Amino acid sequence: MKSALQKAREAPGSTKARILGAAEEVFAARGYEGASTRDIAARAGVNISSLHYHWESKETLYFAVFRNVFDQIVDLLENTLPPLLGRHRDKRAVVDVAMGALFDFFAGNPNVPKLLLRRIIDDTDSDLGIERDVLAPSWKQFSAWLARLGRPFTDAESRLFMLSVHSVLLVYLLDSTAYRSLLGGSVHAAPIRDQVRRHVIELVHRLLAA
Repeated sequence: MKSALQKAREAPGSTKARILGAAEEVFAARGYEGASTRDIAARAGVNISSLHYHWESKETLYFAVFRNVFDQIVDLLENTLPPLLGRHRDKRAVVDVAMGALFDFFAGNPNVPKLLLRRIIDDTDSDLGIERDVLAPSWKQFSAWLARLGRPFTDAESRLFMLSVHSVLLVYLLDSTAYRSLLGGSVHAAPIRDQVRRHVIELVHRLLAA
């Protein structure tokens, strides 16, 4: 039996998918505790009964939003890294392409940095299984790809590397007022976007070489 998330993905114009998109926006703006199903229903343009018909609860929607985001990231890297690693001996070129694609994903989905940073800041005690069932398997896959770049990492070093890259992407692509002021404009506008993109990729090279 297909899950609600699978059905939403298969029908991107459906009410189910529209509610999922609205939930991503609301959770990104208000966090889990600050959001309500009424907020999400209003954003999606449906009544509360329709929301609960398509999605069981706020908890179900929150989990689905994170599953959807991390599945997209894993799919992106799955479609980028293994083919590159199979064709290129130059690991620097592999990192350039993979990190460029990851940067572009975060830049093209502005709710994602907000959503992930909210998860860190809110630090909710609600046991929704996100860390166990979504983050941990995704990070295990990231770690496996990292090992294929030829740099021997301990488990602790791998986690620190991924947390560092994750944090840099979130903070830059949050595109906050403070960062726009310091950078001299939005990270979503050229030429600042290109400068930050190159800078982040170079940071990853330096972390790998350290």
